[in-house]
Amino acid sequence: MITARPPPMTAELLERTDEYVVAVWRRLMLLVWRGEATAVGIDRSRDLFARWSAGQPGGAVFVVVLPLENTLPPDEASRAAMRRAASSPSRNLRGTATLVESEGFIAASVRSIMMMLHTGRAPNVFRTTGELATWAATLLKDPELTAAGIAEAIRMAREG
Repeated sequence: MITARPPPMTAELLERTDEYVVAVWRRLMLLVWRGEATAVGIDRSRDLFARWSAGQPGGAVFVVVLPLENTLPPDEASRAAMRRAASSPSRNLRGTATLVESEGFIAASVRSIMMMLHTGRAPNVFRTTGELATWAATLLKDPELTAAGIAEAIRMAREG
């Protein structure tokens, strides 16, 4: 007897502004930037993660998704907010990652800066949803966490 699989879980939007969208899919929280990163968005998403992740058995992962185009390095206020977030992580945080899908010199520079901000841990800065999915699925022990699912969650957040 063949049983039908349930449809893939869709992303849930938690907060949307002109600057960013915060969405959750499975045990991932996605901070999807629509433009340049801001300290306000970083601080707000950190608060949302702390509340949401408390209900995630086995913890959760926080993923920062940079815009496809015009990716610029974070300003000093944003870097300070990133350091604050890194120095006081939620107890349910299993890992953090940054997805920089853009190509070129500026995108490579941004990936380098993001790697430097991951002090004390391995830098989890990815170029593709496939790389991100492999890492997150292994970390969370969730084989249903796929590149296609992450890509769809990001698409929904960008359009949302």
